[in-house]
Amino acid sequence: MNDILKNAIPALIALVGTVLAILIGYRQWKRQQDAARVSEFRTEKQKTYKELWEKLEDVHVRLRTGSVEGGEFHSLVRDVNSYILKRGLYLEGDDQALANQYLSKVCEFTSLVASCDSADAKEIVQSTAIIPPEVIQSVRELDKIQTEVSQIREEIIVRYRKVLTSSNSAE
Repeated sequence: MNDILKNAIPALIALVGTVLAILIGYRQWKRQQDAARVSEFRTEKQKTYKELWEKLEDVHVRLRTGSVEGGEFHSLVRDVNSYILKRGLYLEGDDQALANQYLSKVCEFTSLVASCDSADAKEIVQSTAIIPPEVIQSVRELDKIQTEVSQIREEIIVRYRKVLTSSNSAE
């Protein structure tokens, strides 16, 4: 019996040590796998936000630099919304809504600019005649919408920068 205990105790200690080493190794491996998945998700999220920003600004620039007709605008918005749907896993809900609000305000702004006959307004101002109320109202609306567009754009920039510079775990 004494010989059995002499052989069994070291074997049991070796077995417990081996099991502990396996458990610790598995736990470290699992953590590495989780960290890799989180890192991959964060990378995709950052890529999504960057690409969405580029799409939003592309629409903004196209609206501001050229005459985009209603059908073409809706096509541009549809492309952005398709992207948002496809990449929705990586976008926060508020950011999706903010992107659509931004496009709506940019469209409203460019429509107002297009409808304002700036040559007539300049001529009226230069002739020192009384400025018609519709011109004043148009400029006020233009200022209001431009301010709204700028505020939404700044909010998007702040939110997207947080995502793009984030090094925290996936949110």
